[in-house]
Amino acid sequence: MSLIGVSTLELRQMIEQACLPDRCEISCADGAHLTIRLGNGQDLTQAVTLCDVPLSSLNSSRDLVNLVGQLHAMRDGAPVYSKKLA
Repeated sequence: MSLIGVSTLELRQMIEQACLPDRCEISCADGAHLTIRLGNGQDLTQAVTLCDVPLSSLNSSRDLVNLVGQLHAMRDGAPVYSKKLA
């Protein structure tokens, strides 16, 4: 699946749905980088935040799966093994 032609709103919805049933909030203030907060369940008081994720690094469904996996690993305190998102 190529993400060419997918709007930022659609991309945000895909990431939020992939994080269900956990609460996920995504912002894109500059139009080029995402800031993602992932909670545990619906609670965001203990959320982890991943900042400055370049939209240009999200080109395929595999990229989205890796991003969601990285978020869950961060939240669960597991070591994160991934390439730098750039």
